Order: sequence, then C-alpha cells, then structure tokens
Amino acid sequence: MMSREVRREKSDGSGLSKLHLGCFDRVFPGWINTDITPHIFIARVPGLAWLLYRARMMSEQRYGQHKKGIFRAISYLDVTKKFPYPDSWFDAVYCSHLLEHLYPEQARFCLSEIYRVLKTGGIVRISVPDLDRIVSHYDPSHPERFLEQMFESRQKRAKNQHHWHYNEISLKQLFTGAGFLKIWRCGFKQGQCPDVALIDNRPELLI
Repeated sequence: MMSREVRREKSDGSGLSKLHLGCFDRVFPGWINTDITPHIFIARVPGLAWLLYRARMMSEQRYGQHKKGIFRAISYLDVTKKFPYPDSWFDAVYCSHLLEHLYPEQARFCLSEIYRVLKTGGIVRISVPDLDRIVSHYDPSHPERFLEQMFESRQKRAKNQHHWHYNEISLKQLFTGAGFLKIWRCGFKQGQCPDVALIDNRPELLI
C-alpha cells in the first residue's frame, strides 16, 4: 500500500521524487520533508500550539512557525526504522545535521535504507560537521568547552545530542558499506543534487 505522502509527492509536477530526512523546520517545496519532532503531532491538534504558547511552554518563534503551517507540512519518519517507502522510489535524498545525532549502527541502517529507496543513478546528499575541522579547533586549556560543543551535551534530549562524528574518510566508508559506488566530496551549493542552491545553508560542513 502506498502512503498518501508518496502519492502526493509523485503528483507534484516536478518530475522528480525527492526525500528530505531530519528537516525539523526547513521545509523545501517539491520534497517529502520528514522528521521526528513532536511539533508534527502538536500541529495536528487544533489550538494546541496556541495553548502551549500561552502557557509559556512554546517560544514566540516556534509559535510563529506553527501559525505559518510549517509543521503541518512535515511527515513523521524515524530513520532508525524501515522507511515507509517502496524500493527504488526516490531520485534524490538529502539530509543535513542528522547522522551525527545517530549511533554508528543507526547511521549504517539509515544509509542502507536510503540506498534501498533510492533509484539506480539517484543522488544522495549528506551534510555533517567535519570531524577534522572540529579537532583543529581543540583548545587544551578548555577541554570541557570543546567536549560540550562536540557532543552537544547540554541538550536535554538524547536525540538532540551528538553521538558520533565523521571526517571525509569515515563518511566515505559509511557510504561504501551501504553499497554506494560513486562517492565524492562536494563544495557548498555545488553538486548534482536537485535544488542544491536552496538546500545548502552551512558552508563549513562536510558534504
């Protein structure tokens, strides 16, 4: 059985099937935008975002996003579980600042699922913090500050913390292990991925 999200995406007139993983509040037109944020479920209950805002449990910025309907445009997808899409369905898959929030075995599973749902000849574009760049900023006089930033340890929820990091070599190995054959490092807003000028937003990342 095909999900409503897949049917809607296939009929959007773009001619391409495009999947955006871990989007949070970055919704791209013509893509299936997915995440696990609780705001997806808050958006489905009329008036709930307003009540949370009035109770000072939601920031003004986040409430403004709810009023714009951003979270109503997002589908729930847990990348640590099998994706709810057929094999060889998407022309492109994109995610940014996602893999570092997964444990290594979860990241390997996620890449295997991306490989499964991607068409032969399809493009996957993944952006992560560059471990080599991170290490180059290490200050021995402030190790605690470095570790807090590296692992996002002050984040209260585990899903918002960093559990692993990659440099160019280890990220290529991750792709190779999932079955990908053509792997290369891209520059900021450069490459073959659709809408690349729109989706890239951090030039310091490893892409």
